[in-house]
Amino acid sequence: MISLSNTSLFNDAQLKTLARLKVRDVRDLFYYLPRKYIDRSQKLDLRSSRAGDLVTVVGTILHAEMKFAGRKRFTIKVEANGFIIYATFFNVGAYLQKILTVGKEIACWGKLEIFKGRLSFMHPEWELLTDEKMQHTGRIVPIYRITEGMRSVYLTVKTLREKIESCLKKYETRITDYIPAPNLKKWDLLPITAALHKVHFPDTLKETEVARRRLAFDELLLFCVLTEEKRAAVRRIEKQFRIIVSQNLQKEIADLVARLPFQLTGDQSRAIDTLLKNSTAPYPVNHLLMGDVGSGKTLVALVLALVYMRHGLQVAYLAPTEILARQHYQTFLNILPNGSFEGVDLILGKEPAKEKRAKLDRVARGESYLAIGTHALIQDEVAFKNLSLIIIDEQHRFGVEQREALRAKGTTPDLLSMTATPIPRTLTLAYYGDLEPIYLKEKPKNRLTIDTRIFTENELDRIYKAVRKYIAQGRQVYMIYPVIDENEGSELASLLSEYAILEREIFPDLRLGLLHGRLAGDEKDRAMQKFKEGLIQVLVATTVVEVGIDVPNANVIVIRNPDRFGLSQLHQLRGRVGRGEHQSFCILIAPNQMTREGEERLAAMVKTEDGFELAQVDFELRGAGEVTGLKQSGASEFHIADLRIHGELLERAMQLLEENPTIQRQFATMKNIRQTLEKGLVLFGN
Repeated sequence: MISLSNTSLFNDAQLKTLARLKVRDVRDLFYYLPRKYIDRSQKLDLRSSRAGDLVTVVGTILHAEMKFAGRKRFTIKVEANGFIIYATFFNVGAYLQKILTVGKEIACWGKLEIFKGRLSFMHPEWELLTDEKMQHTGRIVPIYRITEGMRSVYLTVKTLREKIESCLKKYETRITDYIPAPNLKKWDLLPITAALHKVHFPDTLKETEVARRRLAFDELLLFCVLTEEKRAAVRRIEKQFRIIVSQNLQKEIADLVARLPFQLTGDQSRAIDTLLKNSTAPYPVNHLLMGDVGSGKTLVALVLALVYMRHGLQVAYLAPTEILARQHYQTFLNILPNGSFEGVDLILGKEPAKEKRAKLDRVARGESYLAIGTHALIQDEVAFKNLSLIIIDEQHRFGVEQREALRAKGTTPDLLSMTATPIPRTLTLAYYGDLEPIYLKEKPKNRLTIDTRIFTENELDRIYKAVRKYIAQGRQVYMIYPVIDENEGSELASLLSEYAILEREIFPDLRLGLLHGRLAGDEKDRAMQKFKEGLIQVLVATTVVEVGIDVPNANVIVIRNPDRFGLSQLHQLRGRVGRGEHQSFCILIAPNQMTREGEERLAAMVKTEDGFELAQVDFELRGAGEVTGLKQSGASEFHIADLRIHGELLERAMQLLEENPTIQRQFATMKNIRQTLEKGLVLFGN
């Protein structure tokens, strides 16, 4: 790779500054991409913008002032196309006051706010556009990340572009494109050299999109190479046990299913067949079971566990809460053919020492075939004799380190991760590429739909009357709040202040319970258990009930400020009801003013109960980072690719590797493949 020091374009101070930003060679420089583009020909009409919108404003500084009211506050007044916008920066040094002076042209971008009746930005990103040469380079102005260190060595947006252009002209003939020309044409992708030119020196915004599309493909392809290498490494591991699904075992499973008080859905049957078939593989198998709320994941997991237990092997079932672990324990005892004689133990954090020691001894000797528990299963004191299957319920509740700690207790255990938060296919491929996905989309045929409605804060009295009505009929109700405490200046309904009002003024004659994240674990479990037993009629809670126990008698959930939750989270909360024979309701109490995105989310909630459809909408609205669980997945963040835009390129990258195995071998030999992925992908001939 060609070092920047060999280009004769940078002095020593500039090279040191760039090295701190991990820009050391020509490839790094080419992939130091613009963070955004400004189309100077477009005049932004702020009349069409609303508070909360992300906007870019280009204008002239009319006034600049530093104030010291508790903390430093520097505010500039900008005129843009006849509009006045104020940009405020907190706790900044004097350097900003020297740079952002009256008369200079500036671009600011960030979230538009209304503060004291004025259009405002709070700590926006910015770039000065006062360089005369830059103003005449064209109407599309690329904006790079320029640090103070770069400015101090005279690396500005303009000089950086000039050096990138010089490097491209000098070295572009040495760039090798690995994608065959027919594929480029078929998939409408630019050659790599053309993409690099257009991403740095575009004539139109459309060109920037086309260029980034090609660079995104390169990034996704290298990601696929990395994923396939991980899969291949697993396939080279020889499992220390073998699963054989004999006729006797198949008959026992069929008899178990026949005794159930309900009929399996088609998806459940197919999931069981797939898991049993794959469990016979000679290498460890890893699955991700995605089921919508109420789709029957637990039963599928139980059948798989039974297969391993019948081989004399041990299974660990990891649940996120004690109350959920107890529920699964009881469910398994009720359904397993021999009940409590099956060798099933419940291992929790707080238990009498003698009782817990006896359980741990049974697990260590291999006499306990199924250990169900919470984080307690991960503790050093828990040792298995032959742990061969790990089942993780609500896998996004556990970090990568916790999952690996449990895996380390076995030799080559199989893994079944489960989630009730559906994940769009594109994200599944990207973030869980080393797991084989299995989907449960069908729900039991006798399951009633949940009536979801939107009301406003002005209709609270009407909602309270409805709650009384259903409580009088013997039902129970959840009331969900977005925050625990009331914050100054916030219009969000808070749990503690609202609970006091509900208890004292609204429902003084009803049995209310309180549940939130600050309570100790045993306090939370007691509150949920009382609700399950009917001792609590109205459970006032935060989102800790998102993954809760099955309470068939609860048929109403009231959610305050629902626009503050993601769609997947709202869908999970709605899934707390609709589990019994009574018609259930999800009441969304919306504020009088919402962002456009908030309105779209609530409209989607009313439109459908399909969790997979809602997950796709949530992904499109808020991006991959907001989809539940992905932040804990251990997956790489993409630097160029945006899966909302480039999702189909991921599957095309996989297709290219399948059709051209030499590409897989070529890239798999690269050193530090993960670091290469983080930098981008440009290959030089030498």
